[in-house]
Amino acid sequence: MVRKAGRKSTTQEGRGSKEGIKKQSTVRRSKCSQNDDDGTQIEQAAPKKGAGTRRRRQNTQKTETEAQGMQQALRQFTLATVEAGVDKLVKEFNDIKAATAAVPAKTAFDANPEKNRYKDVFCVDESRVILTWPPGNTCDYVHANWVPIKGEKKFICTQGPTDKTVDDFWRLVYQEKIKAIVMLCNILEMGKKKCEQYWPEKAGDKMTTSHGISIKTAEVTEPEKALIVSKLEISVEGGESFVVSHWLWQHWPDRGVPENFMACFRLLTKLKPFTPALVHCSAGIGRTGTIVGLEMAHQVLLAGERLVMADVVKELRSHRHGSVQTDIQYVYMHRVLISLAENRKIVKHEEIAPFFETYDAFVKSRGG
Repeated sequence: MVRKAGRKSTTQEGRGSKEGIKKQSTVRRSKCSQNDDDGTQIEQAAPKKGAGTRRRRQNTQKTETEAQGMQQALRQFTLATVEAGVDKLVKEFNDIKAATAAVPAKTAFDANPEKNRYKDVFCVDESRVILTWPPGNTCDYVHANWVPIKGEKKFICTQGPTDKTVDDFWRLVYQEKIKAIVMLCNILEMGKKKCEQYWPEKAGDKMTTSHGISIKTAEVTEPEKALIVSKLEISVEGGESFVVSHWLWQHWPDRGVPENFMACFRLLTKLKPFTPALVHCSAGIGRTGTIVGLEMAHQVLLAGERLVMADVVKELRSHRHGSVQTDIQYVYMHRVLISLAENRKIVKHEEIAPFFETYDAFVKSRGG
């Protein structure tokens, strides 16, 4: 049974000073954070008295400058997107597909056809995750690729496990000590199986793989509508034990887009402490590519750099071939960032209203 997650109250505890034979002064560091509705977070040092005040003031000024750079970059991107319009974005996506159509080396993919969910969704050699656990296992293949962000190995994109790859999936999780699994599909969609039930669904349930990996569901919560979070305890006899947070987003249609635009950023913000994170849908390129691509784009903006979504998707596809599967997903990525700009009050509604109208008509024409 899923139980709703409650809010936790926080308290601040002050500490008094004591005088004794040995005089000692301590400076406690603290951070204050400002949470916006979009789920992003700006952190800055709290002002303090005493030594280090100048340095802290400089850090605060740096943070404010970075925030201003992000806002300017997001406003520039938003206005450029509104000016381009949906039709131009669709053409741009088709150009991206043509430019990234060539398939790099995929020898491991070709050698393991029984472990691939789809014949036309490729796992390229250069960025694939090579299984080395347990030692001595002769098969090192799993349909999964590393996608770095700003040089950090933040995400692994993979297909939804099949009945023949559930064991390999958990080998991957255990080997890389995955901290979070993001599942963007349902087990069944439109009467077709999109993924295996690879984890114990109910709290208290337990399963063990053929390689001796034990997975126990300790807790199941629903922090917001259609987002199910399971706390999974992973262990191997005589080996390391750790906890994986499993996030199931239920309302993202296959080859389509969600109706909620800020849910993406709320999810990505919650995932920040979890590195590496494993993301999958059914094929591991459409919905998976969209969410990972949005994080890549967000990092460009946070750096105050000019964002060109086409460059982001090309970079993403160089690691996970075919990522961002449809033009509607590509347009949706722009729509999400425009919503972020409006949410942050970086642009006025009247500046972006024409794009919203065109976007709604576009989605409706695709059956959305």
